[in-house]
Amino acid sequence: MIEDRGQTTIDFAIGTSVFLLTVAFVVAFVPGIFQPFADGPQEELAGVDRIADTIVYDLLDGGGDTTALDRECTIALFNDTDTDTGCAFDDAEPLADQVGLAGGHHVNVTVVGGDPNGGSPNPACTDGDRIEISDTDTCSSGIALDAGEPLPTDGASVIGRRVVHVDGTTATMIVRTW
Repeated sequence: MIEDRGQTTIDFAIGTSVFLLTVAFVVAFVPGIFQPFADGPQEELAGVDRIADTIVYDLLDGGGDTTALDRECTIALFNDTDTDTGCAFDDAEPLADQVGLAGGHHVNVTVVGGDPNGGSPNPACTDGDRIEISDTDTCSSGIALDAGEPLPTDGASVIGRRVVHVDGTTATMIVRTW
């Protein structure tokens, strides 16, 4: 007897395989299509790097050496004086506004001694005229080069670092956003 049916078992296996491969492709690749529109750690890292670059290369640019900071402008930024300094920033505005952060975002900038690969973690301090690295973990005279909002108590922040030169001293500028 001759059967008029085709190879239904093989056709069913091929159809099921194609369907499962299509579902696997959709599950694996479609979420990646929407990734550029979702907030994530890459966006936060790019934001903290942009802020660090804005501070070093725009607000405190000392000319010449690309990582040299202008001493007077650096002191003015961290000293919170509302006087016209002739620098590239308006010290009357909060630091978050000066670096272009949107509402709800916070920033803190701290300058510490040395470079991130073994330098001193002690703060950089100013007496209003000079910038020096403290021998201890506090500034005994003058103020610490620390601007912006206080750090969050839970420690959740994104960190960017720049090695800079200011007033003959090598230091690390640490920028934190949250």
